[in-house]
Amino acid sequence: MRRVQVKVLLARIEENAKRRLALPLGRKPTEELARYRAFLKEESARLRIQHRAGGGGLEICQARAAMMDLLIRSIFTGVQQAHPAPGTALRLSLVAYGGYGRGELNPHSDIDLMFLYAGGAGRAADALLAEWSSGVLYTLWDIGLKVGHSVRTLEDCLKVANGDMQTKTQLLEARLITGDDKLVLELKKMFDARCVRGHENEYIKQRLEDQASRRARFGNSAAMQEPHIKSGCGGLRDFQNLLWMAYFKLGYRSTAALQQHGQISVRERKQLDEAHDFLLRTRNELHYTAGSAVDVLTAPLKAAVASGLGYSERSLRLRVEHFMRDYYTHTRNIYLITRTLEQRMALVPTPERGLLSMWGRRARPTATQDLDGFKIVGSQLTAPSRSIFREDSNRLIRGFLYAQQRGLTLHPDLAQTLRQLVQEGRVDRAFLRNPGVHATFLEILGQRGNVAPTLRAMHEVGFLGKLIPEFGRMTNLVQHEYYHQYAVEDRKS
Repeated sequence: MRRVQVKVLLARIEENAKRRLALPLGRKPTEELARYRAFLKEESARLRIQHRAGGGGLEICQARAAMMDLLIRSIFTGVQQAHPAPGTALRLSLVAYGGYGRGELNPHSDIDLMFLYAGGAGRAADALLAEWSSGVLYTLWDIGLKVGHSVRTLEDCLKVANGDMQTKTQLLEARLITGDDKLVLELKKMFDARCVRGHENEYIKQRLEDQASRRARFGNSAAMQEPHIKSGCGGLRDFQNLLWMAYFKLGYRSTAALQQHGQISVRERKQLDEAHDFLLRTRNELHYTAGSAVDVLTAPLKAAVASGLGYSERSLRLRVEHFMRDYYTHTRNIYLITRTLEQRMALVPTPERGLLSMWGRRARPTATQDLDGFKIVGSQLTAPSRSIFREDSNRLIRGFLYAQQRGLTLHPDLAQTLRQLVQEGRVDRAFLRNPGVHATFLEILGQRGNVAPTLRAMHEVGFLGKLIPEFGRMTNLVQHEYYHQYAVEDRKS
């Protein structure tokens, strides 16, 4: 969906909200539930039509979040008018967090809402807070919305955030819906000072542990036959996890900022953004098809989802295979790019802490060893610059041999460089016809008992599919049957 279309869509929703949501004089929100239900039904139908017409995943989600903002503001205004409190000093903000806070609200996603208030205003203010918050919540529940909520002061937020990583992440994405805007600005300022600074490495460690646990539950492969769109490997949570970690470690909140500061290439940013939008669009369609907040692409749902997304092959099997191949391409891109950046952020000390390690001790310099233009740093193989591959393109494959022979892993920066060089076309016909390349590959295959990890590393940067075109054609290939758990390329037997 083009940006101009998004603006037109939002303008229509706002226009309808002004016409539909204004309460008659003297009426309470609890007396106008039919009005709110009608608005919700009408705008939800509008978004579904826009989605089926080809609307982008992110744009539809953002439009739904904007629609909810309008609804909640109207209800809150109605509750305030029904329970006026002249002279009561209550500073209150209604704050969105979670997916709603970041503007990624899928059709059947929960609405996470926080009533943020300045404490210490007295009993009258506390009573008013209870009246207003219950008035908003019961109205939302009565019109059929799933709402998670909390009622907190500034100090409550900071205390809970520093004791719970998930709450800290939610507050990172807190966004004002209506109310006291200065209160939210105070929260953001205090959050950065007391929950981010000095907690960077701790947060990175917790996020990586959470990710490992999540992947163990939902499958450690970006090519599961029945993938979990939100929590699976290469899914939406991996994309979000990258940006959360990037904010704590580097201060960047978007893929645009990561690209601008040289953390990812233009191509990688495009791949991440396209994958993110594709997954949101797929999740939108899955919610519409199932009629509920379903996140697993099960076999019975795939055909309907593929059709809803516009895949039009006459053969149902080919339609599903085309859709799932696109799906795996996007999840694989998210997985590989985010893994490289996650590893780098876990390795590099936070700038503010200089050479101090995560536990406060002074880091000892790691011994390095030169090897054919590469460097061995600890247990990792790295390259000082891309120029070593211009000097000798055969290093593209020799690096894998060196890592295999010495039991090394590729440094995240080297893996990213190799992936970029492959995508730039450096593994061309001239390279593939080079006898030295063939000899090195045969040497890799001759290392009995240590071949599979090396081939997987070559596959993950896209090198193996170029070296063996038949394997490249199997990348992200899915067979529409029930006997395998993974896509063809990812099977271990």
